[in-house]
Amino acid sequence: MIQLSYAFTLFLSLFLEAFPFLLLGIFVSSWLLVFADEHRLATKFPRRPILGAIVGSWLGLIVPVGQYGNIPVTRRLLLQGIPKSVAMSFLVAAPTINPIVLWITWKAFPEQLGIIFFRVLFAWIMAVVIACIFSTYNDKLPSDGEANGIESRFPLLRSGTFLALPVPSQPLQELENLDEGDRAATITKKSRKLAANLFVENAVRELLELGGFLVLGCAIASICQVFFPQEALLNWAKTPATQILVMLLLGTVLSVGSTADVFFISFLNATFLRGALLAFLLFSSIIDLKAIPLMLSTFRAKFVLYLLILAGLLTFLLTVFLDFYFG
Repeated sequence: MIQLSYAFTLFLSLFLEAFPFLLLGIFVSSWLLVFADEHRLATKFPRRPILGAIVGSWLGLIVPVGQYGNIPVTRRLLLQGIPKSVAMSFLVAAPTINPIVLWITWKAFPEQLGIIFFRVLFAWIMAVVIACIFSTYNDKLPSDGEANGIESRFPLLRSGTFLALPVPSQPLQELENLDEGDRAATITKKSRKLAANLFVENAVRELLELGGFLVLGCAIASICQVFFPQEALLNWAKTPATQILVMLLLGTVLSVGSTADVFFISFLNATFLRGALLAFLLFSSIIDLKAIPLMLSTFRAKFVLYLLILAGLLTFLLTVFLDFYFG
């Protein structure tokens, strides 16, 4: 009973930490669907992979949706025709390169500006590299049926219940009997009403589906934390390489989120090297047990696996380089 109570407390804390960012991301996604002209929006971003990846990596400063809100926003960007390099770079960098996380990192490490600098630098490098790699991703899929049609046009995405855009009813042609002034005013009023209805409908759809996957991820993470041998794993971290590997595993299992991870590692600051601490910050901001179900509900499983492997390899290489050359 004590373990069940502890697991339930962990579940609530994990859910309450992640839900506001998911909700914010859903609102941004719905706003892009209703109010953004997808053709004009697509032309605003560079088509070249490297330049698009650089631009996308800094979008988190403008749209600070955090670690879990970046998933619905990334899907909407892809559906709106944004280049894959921009969307993938945003997906990887937004959990770290945003004002909220930068401010929290500075509050947790006020006298260690190197942590902030290398966290931003390495997150930016990882975002650009991963985005450039995925910009060439173009699986050939069968296109029989609506779902496969969606997947063939957007290879990174899997078909879902709310990917197809709802078609508004009540056409505006009913207003043709009115005079010109009344028609313009009524069309504007109806257009606003239709836009508001579409915004709410899409937000509710995404919240119901993605919220369910977030609950599942939080439940898995809380159960794993109860039975995961954290103390034994920390005792195994003796060398710089093993410290980084331990932190990669801990960041995945603990699932504390990009806004709370700095307070967790602040207690390990005296016993772990800076590279290991940064490995925890970098990897847990991209992949953890809460984010995996959300990603699998949105992206194809092959993409999530590739993302996990690339993020893990890049995190390990960058942090090992930091320990050996700037330790």
